This record gives sequence, structure tokens and C-alpha cells, in this order.
Amino acid sequence: MSDGGLAGLRELSKLASRRDRIILPLWAYALIGSAASTAYSIKGLFPDASSRQDFAEGIGAASGAIALYGRLDENSLGAITTWRSLVLGAVLAAIMSILLVVRHTRAEEQTGRQELVASGVVDRRAPLVAVLRLVIGVNLGVGLIIGAVLPVIGLGAAGAFALGLSMAACGIVFAGIAAVCAQLFEASRTANSVALTLLAAFYLVRAAGDMSDDAQWLRWLSPVGWAEEVQPYTGDRWWALAIPVVAAAILIALALRLLDRRDFASGVLPGRPGPAYAGAGTLGTFGLAWRMHRGSLFGWSIGVLVAALVFGSFVKDVDLLTDSDRVQEIMAELGGSQNMADAYVSSIVGVFGILAAVFALTVIVRARGEEAGGRIELVFAGTPSRARWLLSHLVFAVAGAVVILVAAAFGMGLSQGLGAHDVGGALGDAFGAVSAQLPAVVLIAALAVLLFAVVPRWTSAGWGMLGLFAFLTLVGPQLKVSQYVLDVSPFTHVPKLPGNDVSATPLVVMAALAVVGVAATLVAFRRRDLLA
Repeated sequence: MSDGGLAGLRELSKLASRRDRIILPLWAYALIGSAASTAYSIKGLFPDASSRQDFAEGIGAASGAIALYGRLDENSLGAITTWRSLVLGAVLAAIMSILLVVRHTRAEEQTGRQELVASGVVDRRAPLVAVLRLVIGVNLGVGLIIGAVLPVIGLGAAGAFALGLSMAACGIVFAGIAAVCAQLFEASRTANSVALTLLAAFYLVRAAGDMSDDAQWLRWLSPVGWAEEVQPYTGDRWWALAIPVVAAAILIALALRLLDRRDFASGVLPGRPGPAYAGAGTLGTFGLAWRMHRGSLFGWSIGVLVAALVFGSFVKDVDLLTDSDRVQEIMAELGGSQNMADAYVSSIVGVFGILAAVFALTVIVRARGEEAGGRIELVFAGTPSRARWLLSHLVFAVAGAVVILVAAAFGMGLSQGLGAHDVGGALGDAFGAVSAQLPAVVLIAALAVLLFAVVPRWTSAGWGMLGLFAFLTLVGPQLKVSQYVLDVSPFTHVPKLPGNDVSATPLVVMAALAVVGVAATLVAFRRRDLLA
């Protein structure tokens, strides 16, 4: 997009780039690194055509794998790499685009910062156009880099660029969807929630099309399915990229049209007025925390439950999917067991433990947002104490993590048990495995809230801390990282269940450290000044 005569567009583009100078490289690294590492791993795991053929046949028999990643019609290195990375990469690009667009448009209006910017010589369309230029540029840049990197690993160049650009196209479409949602709704949380819900719905439509031989046409109804229809390394249908390009252009034009027709700081759809009187469940600091976080907890729980049902359905096919000796070695490292089914369940439960920690961290970060926005001062103008307010958010962070882990255990155990005709035993193993994750999650929440209490401006650094822990847990063993370094992550000390003995010592130590962290947090938060 050119400046097009929009006053302030160049300056706002620079501002958006500067504000996201840290998070954008992280998103790009995640997308590029995921595709490159997948290609490198596939090349090492399946070096010959025979092993790739066996793997492809196993995937064809695993309905859960098809629902998650899509169909695998050929057994070439490029086809398997595409199968493993395309759908999830497209979803990750879509999430990035949604969060960035809403952050720089609706969230800025909601906080009043965009009104301050608009007081200068700035065209009303400039903020939206600036962020769209940024997001489109990042998506295209990531797609082109993926196309340049994969041939270095040994894959064909044409398929590599088709893979990268199909991911980018999906991200650009959802940038348009987010732009429309930012015009429709008054609250940034609502805009994000609706856009992410649409992403989940389109993902399920794509999954339904992949799982049915008679309904593959459903993929044409989903932007995620459009990425698949490009068929990198199996067809390289470049013309299919025209569909998301046209769709994105229409969505962006619609967003600009809606922007011109609505009042500043309002949405096209008016906000629903709240009740005249607060219910008993919303009174006090704990009621306020419940009101603030219940929507996101519900969405997280449903998403984790659906994912757990899908992953649990893989257990009956795990022997087919881990036929390679190298795959079995990796699964044993992640799951801590030579039994492939137990190792698989343990490794997936570890991922759900990390996701529970992510939810807990979102609660702490939003508590910091209440302070930064000045709303916490209104609360403290009444009778609530600082300790009670902070504990309300911390309790909800931990309780929400418990709910998410319970949803994961129920989904994994139910789908695994139905496949093995032993629902009771599978549920027992799943609940035992997820319960071992809780001390690590609570410790991470305690560290995050301690950071908020001591150095509030660094609260977001908790994401870096969690990212390091996740990296060491998921990738560290394969990279042969020193055990001393791996021990930095709380998840390293979680017993790998089922299939292994339980040592209570690391769980008790993590719980004790969490208690000490919370006590230090309450003291530090009571003694420091509030920072807006």
C-alpha cells in the first residue's frame, strides 16, 4: 500500500514498527523456524522412500492426524513437510495478524491514545492502513524467507515458495477479518474474540473437509483450506493464491468503508448495556476478577477440550505414527517411557501444562493492565486492600489453570478410552498425568506475579521466561542441552506420567517455592507505589 495521500501514514507506520520491534521478530522466527525445523526433522526421520511410504500409510489410517494437520496424499519429503507445517503455520500467521491489527486499531481507540494522535494532522484512515501495511509486509516477508530457506535444506524451490506464500495468504485474509471486527465492536477483547472464534470455526470446516472423501469441497469455504488448495510440492497450484488475495482486498475495503461510517471510539454494532444491578457473584474483588476473566477461561477450556479430544484419538494409532526408530527415540525423550503410547500421552500432557501456564500468565498481564490503565485506583478508593485485589487475580490464574488441565485430562482420557475400550483406566491415567503439571504451573504464575509486584514495567517479560521454559522442555532434549540448563525449567522436574514412578520431592519443592514467591509478592506490592 502506498501513502495514497493519507496524512500521517508514514509516521504511523514507523510508530507501529517501533512498538512491535520485539514481538514481530519473535513471530517471524516462530513461523520460519517452525517450517525450517520441520523440514530438517522430516529429512532426518524419513531418509528413504520406504520409511516415508510407511509413514504416509499410517497417517492415512489416523483420522485424528488428518483432522489436525490435513490429508497426506504423497510421500515425498516436500509433501510430508507441507502436511506437518502448512495448516498449523497458517493458523499461527492468522493469530499473529489478528492480534496485531486489533492492537493498533481498536485497542488504541479504546484506551484513548488514538484520539491524542488524531488531534494532529492525521488522516482518519491512516492508523488502519498503517497497521495493515505492516502486517501484510510481515506475512509476505515470512513467506518469502520460508521459500528461500527450505531449498537450502534440500527441498524444491517452487514448492517452498508455494508453502510460504500460502501461509502468508492465510495471515493476510485474517488481517482483513480482524480489521472488519475492529470496526464492528467497541471493545478490543470482543474484536479479538470474534476474529479468533471465526478462525476456530474455519479450522473446523477445513478439518471436516479433510476427513471426508465426499465433502472435500468444504475446504473451499475456509481460508485455512485455501492454503491447502495451493498444494505445495504436490501440485503447486499458484492460481489458488488468487482466492485469498481477492478475499483480503474485499475485507480491507469493507473495513475502510465501515471506518468512514462510524463515530470515533464507537463500533458499528452498539455495545450491549449492562444490568442495572450487579449480581451477588460479581461483588467484591473476587467477583470483579471473575467478571474480567470468565470469558477467556471459557474459550480456553473449550479450545483445550477439543484439542485434547483430537490428540487423545491418536493414541490408538501411535505405533503407526512412530514406526521410525528416530521418532521412537524422540518420543521416549519427551515422554520418559519406552512404551510409545505412554510416552505420547506424557508428551502431549506436557504441552497442555505449558498452555495452562500461558493462561495463568494472561491473567497476571491483564492485572498489570488494570494498573497501567489507572482503573486500579478506582478500586482502591473503596475498602478493598491491595493484598485482596492481587490475590483475586492470582487465585483466578491458578483456578483457571486447573480448569484447563481438567479439560485436557477429560478430553485425552475420553477419546483414548473410547479407542481402547477402557474409558475408566484412560481417564485415571490422564488425570494423574495432568495433576503432576500443576505445581510447575503454580510456580510460574508465582514468578510472574512476583515480577509484577517488584518491577511492574517488566511484567510482560514473563512471556520471555515462559518461552524459555517451553523451549527447554520441548526442544532441549533433542538439542542435547546440558541437564543443568534443562533444570532451569520447572517442567523438567515434573514426573513424566503415565508409565513412570512419581517422586514427591520436586513437586513439594516447587509448591514451597510458589508459596514463598506469593508471600514476597504480597509484601512487595503493599510497599510500592502504583504506576500508571
